[in-house]
Amino acid sequence: DSILALTFTNSGVHSMRERLVEIIGSRGYRVVINTFHGFCNEVIKSEPESFPNIIGATNITEVEQIKILEEILLTEKFKELTTFNDPFYYLRSILSSINELKREGMSPDSFQQDIKKSLKEFDRTPDLYNEKGKYAGQMKSKYADELKWLKKNEELGQIYERYQVKLREQKSYDYQDMIMAVALALEHDSELLLKLQEQYQYILVDEHQDTNNAQNKVLELLANYFDNPNLFVVGDDKQAIFRFQGASLENFLYFKNKYPKAKFIVLEENYRSNQKILDAADSLISGDKKLKARAGHNEHKIKVYE
Repeated sequence: DSILALTFTNSGVHSMRERLVEIIGSRGYRVVINTFHGFCNEVIKSEPESFPNIIGATNITEVEQIKILEEILLTEKFKELTTFNDPFYYLRSILSSINELKREGMSPDSFQQDIKKSLKEFDRTPDLYNEKGKYAGQMKSKYADELKWLKKNEELGQIYERYQVKLREQKSYDYQDMIMAVALALEHDSELLLKLQEQYQYILVDEHQDTNNAQNKVLELLANYFDNPNLFVVGDDKQAIFRFQGASLENFLYFKNKYPKAKFIVLEENYRSNQKILDAADSLISGDKKLKARAGHNEHKIKVYE
């Protein structure tokens, strides 16, 4: 009951529990095994006073998210993220960007601060304007495109802020809010953090290549009681399958740099494929480790069809 095991799918949770019970019997049911969202949901339910914006609120669907954004775009004036003929032209991109910001653990305030900083740095660019010729005094086209991008992000920050206000007013939260809320609470509520650190002293993360920044933030905070925590990370740097949810190779490599004293174990034996399959895959993916097949051999050549 001092162990926390995290993975990405409910089927993964079931599989992990099943294997653990096979090994250690009924004691395996005392180990907390959960998905990231499931774990964060349990923290929120067990510590409601730390999450006033979520407790008592309703988890909304994507359709409801779109309705909120439509209302914001119709009632407020935005120059860059609406068009004259279609005020909802950028709506899908706005929703996607807000979800991405939340996966990266970026609040409206921190995102707006970053954009303000970028705009100030842009203004200090030494050669913004053409000095000679027909377009003297006009901003160079490459900088004009960059400025337009910054202005769009400036409006995105405003829409993101209003979106979060609307969620609070309606007593709602979206799917990404659970992990972000827990990350922020652990960062600012030392009592909650210490309580969870005392409870979970041994942490396992499965499929770690699929984590995003907000999930990594939760892990890092839970583990930071010790300089070298009892943290066991399992992953494959060649298969970040949840990349669309904010996962990236950088997140996986980050922990190798964060905990340089961690023991690094490379698994080089493969029990699923024959050597020809592995060699073909390896020829397409650059890497320093070469897998060895333990599943027998197949003499058939690989055929490629277009």
